Amino acid sequence: MKDVCELSFQDELHKISESDTNDIVYETLSKEHISILAKKIGLLPFEYRSILFFRYCFRSTPYETDKILKTENSKSKLYYIQKMLSNLMGIQNSLIDNNSMGEACKLSLPDEMKDYDNIEALKKPVYTKSFRKKLKEFNISQSNNNIYLSIAKKAAIFILIFIMSLSTVLVFNTEARTKLFNWIIEKFPKYSIFTSQNANEDTEQVDLSSFKIKYIPAGFELYNIHEMGNIVIYNYISKNNYILTVKLLIPLGEIKSYYDTENAVIEEFIFKESQAYIWQTDGITYLLWHWSGVDFHITGNLNKDEIIKIAENISK
Repeated sequence: MKDVCELSFQDELHKISESDTNDIVYETLSKEHISILAKKIGLLPFEYRSILFFRYCFRSTPYETDKILKTENSKSKLYYIQKMLSNLMGIQNSLIDNNSMGEACKLSLPDEMKDYDNIEALKKPVYTKSFRKKLKEFNISQSNNNIYLSIAKKAAIFILIFIMSLSTVLVFNTEARTKLFNWIIEKFPKYSIFTSQNANEDTEQVDLSSFKIKYIPAGFELYNIHEMGNIVIYNYISKNNYILTVKLLIPLGEIKSYYDTENAVIEEFIFKESQAYIWQTDGITYLLWHWSGVDFHITGNLNKDEIIKIAENISK
């Protein structure tokens, strides 16, 4: 579900901006279908679930949602999520109405919260030996960045904010960050947030079309290309419906990427003179790195060696 959302959102965003929302027809769901919808909401990526909960459970405005979640375009994303859920429920040429969506969100929210009942925030961050070595070389202090948000909404919103703030964030100066790190990782029980730290580079001369993917494993065929501004996504599929996605992104600001890392071991290594991260979960391999002013994300039903081989054969 997460991969489908990521692949299609950028393409849909342009269509959404041009659509006339005044002509939308809304459909009311039965109680049975509302229960089914609640389960589908639970399968959405964390960011999309949060946008729904803030809108329908806590009545937050798009501005408040963007500020609290540190995201952008939550209003457009909300419409996209509504459209996607409506299609998944078999509704064509109309959308699920707000009352039905609200009831489904209220049913889904308790399931979102129950896994966090016994979670305690870490008192100290846990760093790998190589990470501590890097800190020592640049004389960077280690400290916790505890985030507290004051919100005059319903009391339950504090719980959701706490969930999003469980990870301990490294604090260091900008100069050292530029020298050392391409990514900041915030780890949660079921997912991780990778934040690109490459926005300070000179990206004016970067041309995404100049990058060529010179190796794709046998059996995979290109079936779609999404191009939008600073992003290009190449979608491949095999005869047995395995997927392969190669995303190229010019980091124009603080870019956050949400990935499933539940029970996964995230390996850090140096690739093309950059930090790179690779891990596997549920039969899918993920690889992230930065090179020549571009963030690269490769995801696919392939082993690590094949994913790295694809990355090695991207040139300009």
